[in-house]
Amino acid sequence: MTDLDADVAIIGAGFGGSLTALICERIGLRPVLIERGTHPRFAIGESSTPVADLVLRSLADKYDLPRLTPLTRYGSWRRTYPDVACGLKRGFSYFHHRAGEPFTPQDDHSNELLVAANPDEERGDTHWYRADVDHFFVREVQAAGIPYFDRTEIEAIEDGQRWRLTARRDGEAIHVAAAFVVDASGQAGVLARALGIQHNATALKTDSRTVYAHFRGVRPWHDVYAELDGNTDDHPFPCDAAALHHVFDGGWMFVLRFDNGVTSAGFVLDRNSPEFGAADDSLSPADEWANLLRRFPSIARQFEGARLVEPLRRTDRLQRLASRIAGPNWAMLPHTAYFLDPLHSAGNAHTLSGIERLTTILSGSPNPADRAQGLAEYERTMRREVTLLDSLIHGCYTGFARFELLTAFSMLYFTGATYSEHRRRAGRRGPDDAFLSADNAGFFEAVTKAYDAVRSLAERPTMTGEDASRYEGDVAGLIAPYNVAGLCDPTKRNMYPYVEAASIG
Repeated sequence: MTDLDADVAIIGAGFGGSLTALICERIGLRPVLIERGTHPRFAIGESSTPVADLVLRSLADKYDLPRLTPLTRYGSWRRTYPDVACGLKRGFSYFHHRAGEPFTPQDDHSNELLVAANPDEERGDTHWYRADVDHFFVREVQAAGIPYFDRTEIEAIEDGQRWRLTARRDGEAIHVAAAFVVDASGQAGVLARALGIQHNATALKTDSRTVYAHFRGVRPWHDVYAELDGNTDDHPFPCDAAALHHVFDGGWMFVLRFDNGVTSAGFVLDRNSPEFGAADDSLSPADEWANLLRRFPSIARQFEGARLVEPLRRTDRLQRLASRIAGPNWAMLPHTAYFLDPLHSAGNAHTLSGIERLTTILSGSPNPADRAQGLAEYERTMRREVTLLDSLIHGCYTGFARFELLTAFSMLYFTGATYSEHRRRAGRRGPDDAFLSADNAGFFEAVTKAYDAVRSLAERPTMTGEDASRYEGDVAGLIAPYNVAGLCDPTKRNMYPYVEAASIG
């Protein structure tokens, strides 16, 4: 039998749980990390962003974790850790498809959108091959001498003067007493189950499901695009070195390429779509995948000859939101507290932002009342962030059928992201700054107004080009106080190179 006394028990050894353990050890707390599975293992949630990189770099500097710093840029990652697979992400690329028709490139790029997130390959963002990345973080935990138990099933969690966790590993009983518990178990929601906390998605607007897997042999979209007589001279970066989105009325597809030859890809479908929403349980995931490719011939060309690395997975509704996120002596990391949709690649960045906020609380005043107040604010802030992100995602779903609405509304996400990013770079980030500027009342109101307007437009039986142009102008006006990256500029023709911030409020 193993009997441990700890300050913080962390459940779940994805990168979020492992990073939390490393920081807790650096601030003088005694963490223990418990994992039901083992590494390396498949995990989804792979695309990083500039904000994610900035937060990780800040945490590495603040808590003296220099081995994490190379992971914050593509160039330094590949030089320092060539055995930890990643992919180059220069930005976000979108291509609009119509079911039953091949993609037809337009000279004015009216069915494309490319938004650069960094200036060059050396300073590029990354896609995280999570099997390697999560394993890397766990090895850092082990190298730090932090107690780590994998293949461990938690059988009971009791809250009293101190938490009491009872677990079993390879037949051996493990007892952990801890003053604080962090639930980093993601969808498993280990602590939520123990405390009877429900997950409810009814308050969320986004309603999607997915069919996804890892593949080898996926053709670059650039090659298919060229075969379709597309001209990439105006593209601000290679369209495959990105979070590549194929969008269509009823959903979208992500395509993320790693340097080890693996590509992560999945269809994410609006469950309210008449054509794609309802899953046919009589079909296997592989059959549904084949049917979807048949509906989109140009995407099918990209996947000609692609081979599955593992079987396709299919989900029901993706969305979940815990009814409670934190208490006086416990907290959930963002990915455990909620999930919305992979659109906008927000997951890893939000997890890192949550860790930044939570570990600041844990390293602060030991007074129980002060900590409880901080944790209550942690929950309030995260709920506001989720509300904002839900609108930013669902508004894009509204625009999938009319690409000009999508390009206009998506500028709100890029505005929130770049505004937050540039405030950090300029050293103007406040201790209470929220993810994607969710704490900024003016920006939050701008998103709400733009969301309501795009929903109203989408409900019209017909929409004219004049309606779309007026909406684009309205969005430009709404984001103007926060638009540090030259977004919503019609002269760019949907091709946005990386620009440094001109000014920051």
